[in-house]
Amino acid sequence: MEDQQVPSVWKNKEFKAFIFLRFSLIFALFIQSTSVAFEIFRITKQEIYLGLIGLFEFAPILLTAVYAGQLVDKLDKRHVIKICIGSFMLASFVLMLINFPQIREATGTTIYLVVCYLAFFILGLTRAFSGPAVFSLLALVVRKENYQKAIPISSSAFMIGSVLGPLAGGLILAAFGIEAALGTAFVLMCISMVMILRISPKPAEQAQIESTETPLQRIKEGFKFILATPIILAVLSLDMFAVFFGGAESLLPAVVEKVLNAGSIEFGWLRSAHGIGSLIMMLFLSSLPLLKSKVGPKLLYSVAMFGLCIIIFGISKNVYLSFFVLMLGGAFDAVSMIIRQSILQYKTPEHLKGRVSSVNSIFVSSSNELGAFESGLAATFMGLVPAILFGGTMTIITVIVIAIAIKAIRKVELD
Repeated sequence: MEDQQVPSVWKNKEFKAFIFLRFSLIFALFIQSTSVAFEIFRITKQEIYLGLIGLFEFAPILLTAVYAGQLVDKLDKRHVIKICIGSFMLASFVLMLINFPQIREATGTTIYLVVCYLAFFILGLTRAFSGPAVFSLLALVVRKENYQKAIPISSSAFMIGSVLGPLAGGLILAAFGIEAALGTAFVLMCISMVMILRISPKPAEQAQIESTETPLQRIKEGFKFILATPIILAVLSLDMFAVFFGGAESLLPAVVEKVLNAGSIEFGWLRSAHGIGSLIMMLFLSSLPLLKSKVGPKLLYSVAMFGLCIIIFGISKNVYLSFFVLMLGGAFDAVSMIIRQSILQYKTPEHLKGRVSSVNSIFVSSSNELGAFESGLAATFMGLVPAILFGGTMTIITVIVIAIAIKAIRKVELD
């Protein structure tokens, strides 16, 4: 019976459109962030400016995500994503213009940085809405019995985009310049808009549309569910605090130049290493019975090993060793990602998915964007290598604390 699920998923035209949508959008965003981050560090030569990218993306998510989640639960998911892609395209167009050499030189460094950070703020604000909408949309384009096939495929689309995006960004940046890299990202966002238009409208449940609850009441309902479900709380906490300290990859531009003495091509490969490792692991996860038993321990071990890889990366002074450990870290991160996403999809009621996903987006952004700021700040005060070692160590400590404090995560099973 399970072997028949793969064809049934791929025969679903809307699911295929969803996969290409997610791939093209992630591909574009990674090309964009990789290219702009490298350019900002090239101009400023200071790690703190890399950390500010994460801060400007995280701030709007923190401020609006919980409101966005309850709103997504009441709206047509397709329509929300369509608006979000339009906003992504706007920010992308702004970044593309300001990074043309003639325009950047005419405006000066200060205005250039202000415009870039404003664009990243718009990207973060948009992600506060797109994250819950995409999470909810997946459950609407496939049947629940196909989740075990659909979730790894969806995650693989993300990983392929995250592999090709930084690599393409580095190669295009080296060969043709940043304007070509950002132009490519903009075209890919246009493709993602075409893909969302191939999916039929996905309105909310009638009860949600007709609900008379205030936004505050709906937000409280989402938080009440999370706090009453230890497994969900543990997954979100693990993502936030463990990966928050493992944000060393945001310092790659500095590591490439100051430690490895390499250039933009090596930077592109190293930026892609995490995704390459994740993608390879995804191929194994499609056949391994990952969700059959001992899901909790697998999650904890995978995050702890990710922290260990960060420590080794901090010690490394060799490009090849750095690439290998980042790739290995990506493989462990893939395991934790699939388990986390599966737990959230299986354990969250349909009418609460947007709200739970919005809280998850805060936790994820805390671990990524705010983690990038933490890494930049730590590198400024502690030094580049000590900051990376500190982050990896704290990731492992966080796993231990959560495993002790929330015992339910050690016993979770998915039926």
